[in-house]
Amino acid sequence: MKKNRKSTVKKNLGSHIVRIMLLACAAMAYSAVLSNLIDRSAGEIVVSAWNDEAVEQLRLVSTEAEAEPADAMLLDQKYPMQYLNTASDLLESNEMLSAALQTMDKRTPVYVMENDGTLAHIMLQDSTVGYVRSAALSDSLSVIFDDCSETKYISGDAVLKSDPWGDAADAASVTLNDEVTLTGTNDETYWRVSYDGMTAYVDRDVLMDEKYVEPEPEPEPEPVRTEPQANPEWDGSVLTRSAGVVYGPSGKETYYNLNMSGVVAILQGMGVSGEYWVRSDGVKMYGDYIIAACAFDIRPRGSTVETSLGTAICADTGGFAANNPTQVDIAVDW
Repeated sequence: MKKNRKSTVKKNLGSHIVRIMLLACAAMAYSAVLSNLIDRSAGEIVVSAWNDEAVEQLRLVSTEAEAEPADAMLLDQKYPMQYLNTASDLLESNEMLSAALQTMDKRTPVYVMENDGTLAHIMLQDSTVGYVRSAALSDSLSVIFDDCSETKYISGDAVLKSDPWGDAADAASVTLNDEVTLTGTNDETYWRVSYDGMTAYVDRDVLMDEKYVEPEPEPEPEPVRTEPQANPEWDGSVLTRSAGVVYGPSGKETYYNLNMSGVVAILQGMGVSGEYWVRSDGVKMYGDYIIAACAFDIRPRGSTVETSLGTAICADTGGFAANNPTQVDIAVDW
């Protein structure tokens, strides 16, 4: 199990000379207490097990010196801090049926002085001493969860972990909208989930309450139609949707609206360079030219002809050509 120890020591230095003297006396007394607990043999410093007498002396030293609670002293000696993984009674003695001094909340930090695997001798941050079940202790807040059962979805490519921390082994890969069951939460980064029959842990930030649904694409705006763009070399009538038929610089003009893909393919096959597009007034274009249907007998495919709307390329033909070979039928999207 991964260790997570806090070592926050509060330092509150007073300026009053009497307090300084008291602290100096307390340090001497504290040193005397520790000298009875420390064995320096074989070049190592070994702190003996805490006993009730030693704990009481430390409490008296703390009181006399008006110092912080004994947790600061314990931290100095690096006694492990652990956390309650469930609400637990603080027992008066190391007997399972001993009286309960108080009930401690889940996640309460405690300092573990001794632990025989069944009961642990602990001290709270306010210096209260007692016993608690060993099974109620965990090394890290990351492994302590509040139970729940909620359906969640993954917000993108992610990795489930075998333990609730970032450097744990990978347990599985998940992708967008994969469903997991959230089984445990806390204030830490990784939450407990059930996925594909296994328990794993995932970064809480990748969980969603609902599946992601691709938004519907915005409809393409209707093209803004402008007035027909007249041939600057022509001062007569101009072909419009409402007019239907006019007589332009090359003769009768009409319009039609059909798919131009075949017409464009033929032009490109002939080697006539250009791209298909639609002018703002709705006239269909190939490169710089208006697409028009003509009588190929007098206006071959690929030739150009002047119209009231501009220069057109003869790219198509129609039945009109037999009766009116000078007619020009202009391609539009009207």
